[in-house]
Amino acid sequence: MMRQLRLVTLCAALAVFALAAAAALANRQTVRDARAETKALKKNGRLDIIRATAGHQGELLKHVVTMRRRVDPDRPKERPLIGLNARGGPHSDPEFLVFGADVFKVRAGKDPKRVGGAELSSRGRRWAYLFDPAQIDLKRYGWAAIATRGKTFDVAPAGRYKNHRA
Repeated sequence: MMRQLRLVTLCAALAVFALAAAAALANRQTVRDARAETKALKKNGRLDIIRATAGHQGELLKHVVTMRRRVDPDRPKERPLIGLNARGGPHSDPEFLVFGADVFKVRAGKDPKRVGGAELSSRGRRWAYLFDPAQIDLKRYGWAAIATRGKTFDVAPAGRYKNHRA
């Protein structure tokens, strides 16, 4: 009897875990970007985005940007940023930017205003951002990963935002 109870408890725990994992994966999105699509990106693989992912880690939003070459955390000007578009069209300027340890609200003609914090980590070819969705106070938003330095520029997805549920 005790053995059957343990088996039922184990099965119930596995079912709950499987449902939680399925829900987390269902709200994860990945976009792929072309490699070395310009001369400038061919020369600097640390700025060449090849994949960007949006998802969740617990209650936080998680955005991961994978570059063509190994990243160097000691080069802060090469960190990608995440553009968040809440109310505009698929091609409008972002209303929020996540960069380094900060989330900024951006308005045309005004200086960016810091609205909260973010956590940035790097490993290998990946940069990962974690931040609280309450800072952007939206249920849905469009996002894009952006890498820029000087005349070198890359965006994923190219040409428009990818919609995500906070």
